Amino acid sequence: MNMKKLTHIIACFLSLGAAVSCSMFELDSFEGPNAQVSGRFLDSKTGEQMGIESSVYSYWDWGSWSMKTESAGALVVIEQGWKDKDGNDVSEDQKWLVRFDGKYTNNLVFAADYKVDTRFLPCYPPSNDSFTLKKGGNTVDFTVTPYCRIVNEKISYDAAAKKIVATFQVELGDGTKANSIDNVAFCANTQVFVGCKFFNLAKDDPGAKRAGGFDWATWSSKPACQPGETVTLEINLEEPKNAELFKYEQDRYVRIAAQAGGNNYNSQAYYNFSKIYRISADYKTIEPVVWED
Repeated sequence: MNMKKLTHIIACFLSLGAAVSCSMFELDSFEGPNAQVSGRFLDSKTGEQMGIESSVYSYWDWGSWSMKTESAGALVVIEQGWKDKDGNDVSEDQKWLVRFDGKYTNNLVFAADYKVDTRFLPCYPPSNDSFTLKKGGNTVDFTVTPYCRIVNEKISYDAAAKKIVATFQVELGDGTKANSIDNVAFCANTQVFVGCKFFNLAKDDPGAKRAGGFDWATWSSKPACQPGETVTLEINLEEPKNAELFKYEQDRYVRIAAQAGGNNYNSQAYYNFSKIYRISADYKTIEPVVWED
């Protein structure tokens, strides 16, 4: 190969490389996220924020023989207005995690019309199941009815028995739908994020939970408690299963959980929650947590 021909080949490669490089760094014409949104899930009866357990977890799906990832405590939103090349409507679920106190924030969204789905939240669908976001900041609250709610709760410390005690009642959100209280639990963590299935260092304490089940005497399902019944649950400081919770001298956080079901509602077995309470390291102060925005 002579030098002139080699020079031409090198020149061609350089020209091709320059063309590819230019196309790689060419900016597309699509606008990036241009809106921000925040809001709350408000209890339709009390007007208070609905507490939840927010988590991302993996599980084995026997139907597909594969591991799947799911988001509990997430709001599903579907952006409207997208169509394929044939003019058919297309959509893709977006999952926005909701904070433990019932508030959500997303600062990277598009101004558009949206539909909502609450299938990963412990409540019935809201009446306002659609909303519109404009460019810039937006506030969108949802008023919902929880499957159940914790009422008249009281958290105390029994120094003589060395137990943290919760007394409370459970109220159904809509007794014509989910009408059975299947499980109740007193949950705790060393962090402010307190759940029941996860984020719960007291989940193995037998005195901190009560479950319903099949009653062989009556051949019927027995609930964990009746609506309006006063329930007492305890977290034992001397229970070996609570070792991680009491290993160090520090603040601890607790909340009460209840799970309602029946009539094919809440098939995911999500829990509803009370407020989260902070217990000081010396057990002298017990107060609701105030979340910072």
